[in-house]
Amino acid sequence: MIFRVYINFKPGILDPEAEAIMQTIKNMGNKSIEKIIKGKFFDIHVDDKKDYFNEIEKISENLLSNPVIENFKIIKKN
Repeated sequence: MIFRVYINFKPGILDPEAEAIMQTIKNMGNKSIEKIIKGKFFDIHVDDKKDYFNEIEKISENLLSNPVIENFKIIKKN
């Protein structure tokens, strides 16, 4: 079983890298793209013997993300 944990900045938190990418896209002449949201993900592989969702949630909140400035979302893949 695989859990995918998506992490990105909370609304209102500045992301200079995403802003720089957006500016470059505009400089390239593309006016149709309105927003870039940058994030990261982790695939966590576990055995299928039990549901690890609560454990993955704790790991995501306490280790993988910074809860002050980041959100996370967990998706069970298999």
